[in-house]
Parts: sequence; structure tokens; C-alpha cells
Amino acid sequence: MDGNEPITRNGQRIPNGMLQENYPRNMWWVAAHSREVTSKPLARWILETPVVLYRLEDGKPAALYDRCPHRWAPLSEGHVDGDKIVCPYHGMEFNSEGLCTKAPTQHMKPKRAEIPSFAVREAGAFIWIWMGEQDSIDCDPPEVDYQVDPNWSFLDGYYEVAANWVLIRENVMDLTHIAFLHKNTFKQNDWVTPPDHYMEGDTVCYEQDFDLAPLSPLFCAGMGLPEDKPIKRTQKGRMPSLAISFSDWVVHDPTPEPDARAEFVMRGCHIVIPSVRGKTHYFWGAAFDVPSITDDVAEKTKASIVVAFDEDKHLLEIMQKQISKDPRGLDFLEVTLGADGAGIFVRQILNKKLKAEGRPL
Repeated sequence: MDGNEPITRNGQRIPNGMLQENYPRNMWWVAAHSREVTSKPLARWILETPVVLYRLEDGKPAALYDRCPHRWAPLSEGHVDGDKIVCPYHGMEFNSEGLCTKAPTQHMKPKRAEIPSFAVREAGAFIWIWMGEQDSIDCDPPEVDYQVDPNWSFLDGYYEVAANWVLIRENVMDLTHIAFLHKNTFKQNDWVTPPDHYMEGDTVCYEQDFDLAPLSPLFCAGMGLPEDKPIKRTQKGRMPSLAISFSDWVVHDPTPEPDARAEFVMRGCHIVIPSVRGKTHYFWGAAFDVPSITDDVAEKTKASIVVAFDEDKHLLEIMQKQISKDPRGLDFLEVTLGADGAGIFVRQILNKKLKAEGRPL
């Protein structure tokens, strides 16, 4: 923070706008996990917009506005026929560009029977979507090839969280809360000092070295390490996009067993997508640079992560509910701590993008 940002009446330098329409449209967001999108239409609300996702005959994903222009029936309730999606109400067919190609109840195709289509890309384990101006696409989705790399083991999960996406994004960019909110689950209780935070181009980064200490039991099994063994670790975080961030546990075992590995990486992945007002799609991932962990280890690790992330979900939803009901809303004093450096960068990027789209907070 350079000190030149406007100070609001409550002393908050950069508003988080969590009670407003606060999502940029001209960027890549995740629409779904790749395995969710098939020849059967999938309905999903993204940026307060109903979207239908499906696959074409060649396997490529497609996305349209999920409302037929005739009498507004959701196309997601229909079916896919070849490369066309068919409305369940009167059988109107639409191609992947959103053009009506057939209205079976009449000979002529209706004029202006067109609905918005959205650019989609399949990258890593997910389908990405561009909801803004389609001619303004100037980049590819963030690099996530590790998610489908056979040299990594990738676990994932999904939550619908009844909280604004900004709350979740800031939560995962400041992991000093792990020592408090997750003291009985993560048990990484040495994480009480703020990391160094900085920008690399448009990517928010943080980094922090830790002294020898037992690793969080959530990740020991995936690395084949005992839960009580002191190890050296470096935490490295990156947010290449408001939609996705990574947190790497870079682990060094100073006294490995004979012929055993001494270096490991566990990469946490946090994906947020605004849904309907006040709700967020949250996809998480945990990847080990281990070619194939056993099913037992995968199930144990995933179950432990879910217990910990349930704690985040519970608190964030209570925060959203209380703030929404409080008549003071965002006018209440908000104090920024030293560990909020990466979160402040998040707000700067968010406000910059919204300003570019003519929608400043």
C-alpha cells in the first residue's frame, strides 16, 4: 500500500465492497470441474448470471445464457442433440454461438432468437469461462497443468459458501488465521507472524520461512512423513488472478530415512467464483508432488481437509450474515493488521479492474 489511496469515513483505505456487485467480468473465472461438464446440460449461476454448460460432439465445452428467448425456460432442463442444445418447452434448438437453428412448431426460424454465448477454455482440472466482453479476451486462463500432471497427486473438493467471494479470497491470502481458527485441525500453530508480501507483475505473492517444527497432520500422510517429526518448511503463496490462488508447503526433511525423499511440495489451490448475490462457489485442491498416493491416504487427507475447511465456511457465513443484517454495514470501523498485506493487494487489483470496467466501488 503506497499511502495514496483515499481514506473512507471509517478509516478504511480500500473498501472491500462485500455487500455490492464487486466482481470483474473481463477475466477468466472457473465455471466447473472438467468432470462435471458432459453431454448432459449443467446449470450454474456465475456472476449473478444463469449459465448452461455442456459438451459438443468433439468433446469441447460450450456455455450459453441459461434462458430460452421464447418463454424463458431454462435450457439446462433440456437436452443436447449433437452440437445443439434443445429447449425442453417447445423444442427450439440453439448452436454453441447462441443462435436458434430450428423452431419445430413453425417453418421459419424466429428473427432475433439469439442468446449470449460465453468463451470457455479447458485448463488443468477445470472449465474456465469469460463472462465479460467476448472481444476483450487478451489472455489465457492461469497455468494449472500440474493438476493433470501424472507426477502429481491432485485431490479436490467443492463448497457453496453463503458469503461474498471477497471474504473467501482474503481468508486464503492471510493464513495467520490457521494458528487460531484451525488450531485443532491444521495444528500449524507457529504461523502467527506475517509473511513477506510483494507483487510480481500482476501476481500477488507472499513467502515465509519457518523453523523446525512438526508438519500439519493434514499433509504428513501424503508425503510419507510422521506427524511428530520436526521438518523445515517454506510457505510460498501466489495469486495470479482474483479467481485462483496457490499456497505451497515447501518441505525439507533434515534427517530422511535411508533412500527416502527429503524434499516435498504440497500445493493448496483456492478457486472462488461469485454465484448469486451473497453466495460463492469455492473449489479447493491439494496436490502433492508424489506420482500416486494410495486411496487410503487420499481419503484420509481429503477427510481431514474437509473438517478444517468446514471451520472456515462456518465462520465466513456467520460474518456475512451479521454484516448484512447490521445497519452500519461497511460503515463500521475496519482495522488492517500487518498480515493483511496480500489482502490489501487483492483489494487494489479488484478496484483497478472494476474501475477499468466503469464500475468502481
